[in-house]
Amino acid sequence: MNKRRIDEIGIRYVESLKLYEEYAARIRNLIQDLVEVEGVEFYAIEGWAEPPAELLRMLTTLEEKDLAGVDLVTIRVLLRFPADVLRIETLIKSEFDVDTSRSLPSNSRVLKDPGRFGYPAVVYILSLSQSRSTLKEWEKYKDLNFRLELRTLLQEAWATILPKVSQTVGTTSEDEFTRELFLLGAMLEKADKGFLTLRDEIKNEALLVPPSANLKKAPEPVTAETVFTDEELYKVFHDDPSLLGKWNAAAVTAGFPEFTPDAKYLRESFGYLCEILRASGIDTLSEFRRFLSDMDTEDKGLRQLKTLHDSFKDNNMWRVDPFSALFLLVLNFRWDILKDKDLTALNIKKGSDRISGKD
Repeated sequence: MNKRRIDEIGIRYVESLKLYEEYAARIRNLIQDLVEVEGVEFYAIEGWAEPPAELLRMLTTLEEKDLAGVDLVTIRVLLRFPADVLRIETLIKSEFDVDTSRSLPSNSRVLKDPGRFGYPAVVYILSLSQSRSTLKEWEKYKDLNFRLELRTLLQEAWATILPKVSQTVGTTSEDEFTRELFLLGAMLEKADKGFLTLRDEIKNEALLVPPSANLKKAPEPVTAETVFTDEELYKVFHDDPSLLGKWNAAAVTAGFPEFTPDAKYLRESFGYLCEILRASGIDTLSEFRRFLSDMDTEDKGLRQLKTLHDSFKDNNMWRVDPFSALFLLVLNFRWDILKDKDLTALNIKKGSDRISGKD
């Protein structure tokens, strides 16, 4: 491709880069929500828009006819077991439109070919479904697609190490080098399947463990936990003052403007938090503590706040106090429950507008 054409494409991309970065953040967030609702355990979910310099580098090697194969947004899901890849494949086919001509599903001839090279991952080229692209909050992304890579950790290791190893190909014969890579790719694939088999065997053995004598005792009666009152929930924060400091620091670390609310504002924020917790089904103290624990695991809450911050361009007016930070996390992680409720009547929309500075 000639330099003038490359420069034209590069300029247009830089002018639209913010849109692509925003799209990458929102799609990554959506994929994570879908995977978590499905109950699939994952190691990491990454998302990015192609850096302009990398796009220009790719264009220098392409012909004009190959432009349709350039993917500007990539989402990568790192999983522990091959079976989890299959579960997510089923999920994304029901949620997005698939470009079958450019996708590489797990049942493709390429991946099933016994003579294939290496240990490649499953790849899909996707775009928003018709139903989602008509929603106001997604409408501006309706003409954009993205590349979804589903990899196990061993496939990620292969993809990361191979380019660096390939740099040494000149030190040995090409045939010998290629043969060794075939063998290594096969061993990684076998290891992936072996770990999955071991996991399943352990699960089965756990089911066969005979009950111990003390399990024969009559179970104690179970008392249903009641829905918390505002006073009971407030006591959780009163008994552990570090909670407020932790989530205030998390909001600032995520990029939201520093905000010091007065006592009245903080009380109102707490009230909105109580309302969204009950509406989302986190309505007992034990459920709330489990939610806090989940948000602490591997900094899940902080990572999600960063994603939320990066998903919205106009966030300089946002007022995120500690209770508001938790409000946003509940809104995000329990959206599958909240989306079918009257958010206006439940005061959740008002609470959300208040955080974003609209109220």
